[in-house]
Amino acid sequence: MSSSGKGRPSMERAKDTVVEYQSLQRVRIDPHVASVPEVAHLLGISKDLAYDLARRGELPGAFQLGRRWRVSLIRLRAAVHGTEDRAPQHAG
Repeated sequence: MSSSGKGRPSMERAKDTVVEYQSLQRVRIDPHVASVPEVAHLLGISKDLAYDLARRGELPGAFQLGRRWRVSLIRLRAAVHGTEDRAPQHAG
């Protein structure tokens, strides 16, 4: 029997569903910051490549908190959509 979308979902689809659910849970906590693996999933690249890009300063919005990497989704979206120079500046 082939997997034609009926019956049980594939393991890959199940993993994608878990990642999407976890991402939705995270967005409820902080919609402006994501982990590198979450960003890799959003961009369709491997998490290893995303970490390499972050370390080289080539992943827009990536920053380190202690040993953990996080990504500003505001800066990432601005870079992806070509509006990096027009990113909003917050007074403070």
